[in-house]
Amino acid sequence: MNSDNKYFDIKDFIPEKIISVKSGKSFSIETKIGNKYINISYRVPSYNQTGIVGIKEYSLTIPRLIAKNVRTFEVLGLLQAEMGKTNNGNLSFANHEYKLINYVLNWFEKEFEIDKTIWKWSIKLNIQQPHEPIYKELVESKVVKHWMERTKITLEQSYPKRVTYISNTQNTKLQDHDYGTLVLEHKHNLFSQIIKTAVRKITYDRILDLDKTSVQDFLRGIIAGEGCIELNHRIKKYVVHITALNEVEQNIYVKCLRKLGIEVNKYNNYKDITISKRKNNVHLLKQRLMTLSPQKYNKFLYMMKQYPKIKEETRYFKEKGQNIWNKIPKEKVNQIIQLYNSGITSSKEIAKKLNLHILKVQRVLKENNLGKRTIKTSESKRLEIFNYIIEHPTIPQKDIAILFKVHPAVVSRVWLKYKD
Repeated sequence: MNSDNKYFDIKDFIPEKIISVKSGKSFSIETKIGNKYINISYRVPSYNQTGIVGIKEYSLTIPRLIAKNVRTFEVLGLLQAEMGKTNNGNLSFANHEYKLINYVLNWFEKEFEIDKTIWKWSIKLNIQQPHEPIYKELVESKVVKHWMERTKITLEQSYPKRVTYISNTQNTKLQDHDYGTLVLEHKHNLFSQIIKTAVRKITYDRILDLDKTSVQDFLRGIIAGEGCIELNHRIKKYVVHITALNEVEQNIYVKCLRKLGIEVNKYNNYKDITISKRKNNVHLLKQRLMTLSPQKYNKFLYMMKQYPKIKEETRYFKEKGQNIWNKIPKEKVNQIIQLYNSGITSSKEIAKKLNLHILKVQRVLKENNLGKRTIKTSESKRLEIFNYIIEHPTIPQKDIAILFKVHPAVVSRVWLKYKD
């Protein structure tokens, strides 16, 4: 296995020195590199008024290899867009879409074995703190309930203050469909600096040298985090903005987009790069660069539909259910079928081997009449079951189900259907 092609090696992203959050001083790192895991540690002197009184050791053991797959590059883009980047000892990520929050949490759990329960959280609302206690309670219970139901967070993981507000805003009421931004935080100085180093190095030093598919995946995360759609019907202005305050990062995004054949506008002293013109927006559509954020993707699709004859040009906007943008490539479908026919019948095992989600594997097996599937009970067999029930009224239905090798629910439905 060539790890350079399939995996990122975390040893490449371990900083030479670790910065102490309390003192700002740098300390040397010791590493023990194994085939699967890396142990990293550093020691900090403890002081009192008399001088050094001891040594405190901090350590971390993490997986060494991180898969270079679609999810990894998309999450790297999301982290580059919305992760806190200062060396404050905390790894933080914020988003207002629960699907993106879950996406990032699942990636950290899979690749770094970081359990979801480790993360602390709070909810930030873009309104002033309500003066009315009843309204404040209603707002906070609404947003906490929303995030609790749609993510894996628990009340025990919340900050001392679960809901925070913004003072420099004119907003005093929360809109009906606004549930705020969930802010996740993992307080671990070593892990935080390793992840921040990895995201910075991949963004600044590596992304432009990677293949187009990896660049697409990375930009999908960037746009989901920092993209927005400007739609003006009156002047027919259709623009996608990507915010980047750092000019170096702006230039990287511009080069990434140009690598994919997309021309952008970049202005001096302006925080956004912009994508306009029909041909460029069609590239965004066809290369599925807008699909990671459900909210932004829906708005983008609505914008694209404003172009005359866009359906004929792109063949993209079809009847509901026909336009499956994430359809599995034919090559992957063939590989799934080949593995199944070779004797590997576990959907989970096939998904792991091909780096696919298990649901996609199950869908392919179902479409090709393979794997476990529900067998419909024939009408003649249903009548046979019913007659047996009539002739043997004292035999429990569960025993009849065993006799006819069907699910007990089939026997119940047969009785309800034919008894009258």
